Amino acid sequence: MFLFPLLSISSPMLLIALAVFVGAFYIIHLKSLESKLVILGKQLTVPHQMGLAGAVSLPVFWLAGAGAAVFWVLGATLFVIGSHAAFRELEGSDMEELLMEPV
Repeated sequence: MFLFPLLSISSPMLLIALAVFVGAFYIIHLKSLESKLVILGKQLTVPHQMGLAGAVSLPVFWLAGAGAAVFWVLGATLFVIGSHAAFRELEGSDMEELLMEPV
């Protein structure tokens, strides 16, 4: 949920590539319910079709800048989590659990 607004800010082309990727998988799913895909006399199973769609989409994601967007999202997420942890106040019961007993 947090990922899509960040992707649209950082790379609208990547958001379009993701939409096309999800659409391709949905179309493969719908077509597989109707009939089997046969290429050169060989029947392609649904996992093979989805693997082929994934392999075709990798260059598209690379051109859209998916690597930079992933690291941008990871950095933003770590910043938000770190800020939350730094400013969170511990209650009395939490402090007792954190203290170590002397040996």
